[in-house]
Amino acid sequence: MRTPSTQPAWEDAVIDYLRHLARLSEVGYNIDEWVYPTEYHFLLARGRRFTPAEPPTDVEGMKPKLCYSNAAQYVRKHQKTGLLYAEGYALPPQGVLPVAHAWCVHPDGAVVDPTWTDEPGGVYIGVAVRDAARWPKNGDGILHNPGAARGLLTAEVPAGVLAPWGRPL
Repeated sequence: MRTPSTQPAWEDAVIDYLRHLARLSEVGYNIDEWVYPTEYHFLLARGRRFTPAEPPTDVEGMKPKLCYSNAAQYVRKHQKTGLLYAEGYALPPQGVLPVAHAWCVHPDGAVVDPTWTDEPGGVYIGVAVRDAARWPKNGDGILHNPGAARGLLTAEVPAGVLAPWGRPL
């Protein structure tokens, strides 16, 4: 079981996993003109560590395996509380392999995960997206959707798109 004292080591493991995926992806990608060749490179350059928090009580009924839709829907409903949509890679509380995932985040970096609400202990590495126009509307994520990701990977990210919330990698 992950505890607060072991959390940094698990975060480092997810970051190492992203580094490995970035190295592997360099073999198949030939996009020299892009600032970030893949979402892995983007996350390693711009990503942050987020802190798991107790699950909120009002997310009962959010559908499993629909993290992008769940997070976007939840953050839109609670936008006045200061939440932002976040996306990247996460390790489920009882998981052994990081997965592409979306969640919501408070300005202090605390995670609200409307999809994985069963138990604490998840690990979250990603970016908080301040620009609501980029939040998913159709169930697809940002970083794993070629059309949405292109605007983040091909050029420097415009100021104001991402929030510098969370802790540095």
